[in-house]
Amino acid sequence: MPKPSLIEENPVLSINVKLWKFLSVILKHNWHVYVFVAPVCLMNVLQFVYLYRVSDDLAPFILNMFFASAIFDALLRTCLVIYNRNKFEAFMLELAKMYQEIEESNDAFAKGILKEVVTATRRISIFNLTASFCDIVGALLYPLFSENRVHPFGVAVPSVNMTQTPVYEIFYILQLPTPVILTAMYMPFVNLFGAFAMFGKATLTILQHNLKQICKDNEKSEHQMYEDLIACILYYKRIARYVKDFNSLVTYIVSVEFLLFNCILCSLLFCMNIIKSATQIVSVIMYIFTMLYVLFTYYWYANELLVESLKVSESVFSMQWYNADKRFKSTVLIFGALTQKPLRLMVGNVYPMTLETFQSLLNASYSYFSVLRGVYN
Repeated sequence: MPKPSLIEENPVLSINVKLWKFLSVILKHNWHVYVFVAPVCLMNVLQFVYLYRVSDDLAPFILNMFFASAIFDALLRTCLVIYNRNKFEAFMLELAKMYQEIEESNDAFAKGILKEVVTATRRISIFNLTASFCDIVGALLYPLFSENRVHPFGVAVPSVNMTQTPVYEIFYILQLPTPVILTAMYMPFVNLFGAFAMFGKATLTILQHNLKQICKDNEKSEHQMYEDLIACILYYKRIARYVKDFNSLVTYIVSVEFLLFNCILCSLLFCMNIIKSATQIVSVIMYIFTMLYVLFTYYWYANELLVESLKVSESVFSMQWYNADKRFKSTVLIFGALTQKPLRLMVGNVYPMTLETFQSLLNASYSYFSVLRGVYN
């Protein structure tokens, strides 16, 4: 099967890959990608112009800073994927090949794990895309309940009154396609991050199962047991390359988001203390939960991958290797030492992506918020 078809038809990837392919982010390159990215770039520039214009009014500045930063982050992700499209495609091709090998095997346990991954990734992708679309539709409806004339995404053109008819109406209509565009730009990366991590976790679970089966059958010869162990070691090395490539694709993107969202979360918490409008309060709460959900998705799946990696070492030494011959024992000890170093994703290749790091991010945001509130009061 050709490379594009193998990636596109893979059930773990298909929903998000087909969306990105239609927009020419990966698998093909044509004018669609410029039509997709250019209007969002222009809107983001106009958002920062608007931020400069309302910099004296703290609440609107913070609320619109959230949208401007989120759209900038979506643009950054998309541009990095386009720039590294060959690496992303090569990585997804490796995932698709590993998936196909498991699917074509006679291992019922591995097929069962694979089926669970497919169900989970498709369910999460559909939920995230739908929730993101509805979230942005809610932002589009916000101006209808506002006392003043405001755009869903605050934009400004120098020397132009944005609240005057027909300028206000024109820019409002121009923003109507944003739920589709921003959802297609923002959520596939989140979904694929989860899919990559879940598949990595699944392969580690399958490896643990295979390790436990090596010494389980007493009728196996010493030679056969050794061959099975070597096969597991080679499979582990393949998974290690998979996680290393996965990390190289996402580590700097998540590090930017780590810093960016830390500041935004702190600002939104501070904004809750200075706004009076019930509509704005509901909006801020929705924005905070949206951001926390995206961040938690990253760190939860990365943490699950790390935990599953640590279990491999336990599986190695839980075998009855002490009853085998000397060659088998020495290989087990070397393999066990190798698995002591867990496979993990990193934030900027500095901090491990774990729930502990996520908690540290929340603690830091709350600390900065407390300082800001104290200074403001």
